[in-house]
Amino acid sequence: MVMNFGLLAERFRKEWGLMRSRAIDTESVRTVCMALGPYRNLTTLTASVLFLHPTCQVLNHGGQRIFGDGRLDWVAHDDKGVFENFLRYAIYISKGGRRGQYGGSIVHSHAFDEKYNISSLFMEAALGLVKERIECLFWKESLRISNHIRSNAVDIVELLESEPRIRFMMPIRNPMDCARSNLLTGHVGLFGRQLDQPSEEDVLDLVLDEILWFKELESAAPDRFFHYFEFDLGWNVLVDMEKFLHLTPNAEWASAALRACSVESKYHHSDSFVSYFRESVARKFTGYPDFLDKMLKFAV
Repeated sequence: MVMNFGLLAERFRKEWGLMRSRAIDTESVRTVCMALGPYRNLTTLTASVLFLHPTCQVLNHGGQRIFGDGRLDWVAHDDKGVFENFLRYAIYISKGGRRGQYGGSIVHSHAFDEKYNISSLFMEAALGLVKERIECLFWKESLRISNHIRSNAVDIVELLESEPRIRFMMPIRNPMDCARSNLLTGHVGLFGRQLDQPSEEDVLDLVLDEILWFKELESAAPDRFFHYFEFDLGWNVLVDMEKFLHLTPNAEWASAALRACSVESKYHHSDSFVSYFRESVARKFTGYPDFLDKMLKFAV
């Protein structure tokens, strides 16, 4: 019999983490917010900016250590004890980890690479990897959380009623940029649909469907969902985000966050792709005229 020592070590590490996490005090946590929506959608920027806040803790990825474990998987098991286990464990693993799907601290993400200024802003803020007082836990595992919610047929309204701290957030990058980025990086496979040689239009529809799903959920519980458009990202959005997450207002954070909120498109889209975007948005979002108008700003 061949022993897989790597697997054994990982199991031990998880059990050790679960045991250690029991000592974490979560009394100060007011909200637990999950990012939803497609990948390549400004979620890493959003999570990194929130991590600059002195009372916001961020878990980057890590779904593979949580989903499927009945002690932690609050999506599949609507149980207050399971949710509390998840909250403590998520805080515990958010101080370490590594890059990629294993996850952990957001400092291991590409947003903290030297070519960006997030890392220097974090150093200037002199914040630890785990905040002294945590008012919000933000979990960045967007599309995997969305898929897990749907595959478990979760009733979102019931979930929100049973756990008042839960919030959901979705940034909205230019969907055409998002679609092409998903194609280039291979993240298109995470949408859970089998597409042979998907086109830009195919992926764009997948991106728009994720946005529409979020909008439909938001319309049922507007105080528990928050979205912002890429072109609106600025002081007002940051302040609104702070209020939504019940974070103690911090002007120094907002000022620092503004320095990190630089979003520039590197894509040029063909006229036919832009026309397809307009048609798809008009068809999918007809029930939300104000939202539709905002979406069409990406086609200007």
